[in-house]
Amino acid sequence: MPRILIVYDTTEGQTRKIAQRMGDAVAGAGHQVELNDIRKLPSGLSVDAFDAAIVGASIHLGKHSKRFTEFVARHRTGLEKIPSAFFSVSLSAAGMEEERTEAKKYVTDLLKQTGWHPRMTATFGGGLLYREYWFLKRWMMKKIAKDGGKDTDTSKNHIYTDWDAVGRFVVDFLDRCLKSAEGHQ
Repeated sequence: MPRILIVYDTTEGQTRKIAQRMGDAVAGAGHQVELNDIRKLPSGLSVDAFDAAIVGASIHLGKHSKRFTEFVARHRTGLEKIPSAFFSVSLSAAGMEEERTEAKKYVTDLLKQTGWHPRMTATFGGGLLYREYWFLKRWMMKKIAKDGGKDTDTSKNHIYTDWDAVGRFVVDFLDRCLKSAEGHQ
């Protein structure tokens, strides 16, 4: 039974929800899964102890966090040895074509910066989590949302994640991982 590692970096929690949904799908497919928040990694975590890995992070202010970029760079060799995938979460990924192109550029930039070559990548829409933001950030995000044609009602959170796309990504990744593992036997 393959052991799948899922590691994520989240700010307001939408990336965690996506990673948890992925973990549920992996477990539901009969595989072992270990889910880890990059901010709370177990000491001595070794990517080499897993058969595959899915790694994801959100975009804030046009980039993935330094902490996440350093994690990928530090574990790049291990991630290259096993089937791995990367997912990025942003409002841009849920936007019009030009915005989705921008979301894909964030992925390309991270991969260039770290030298990592995952077998799969994906971008998923995040959320406007107004209820999680402090006053100044809520005001700033409302302005960005208005300029981008997104929801501006700050009395509630707005989720733009395509959960079906998340599920398809996991199924495709597991299919590729299992075929890869069978090919090496």
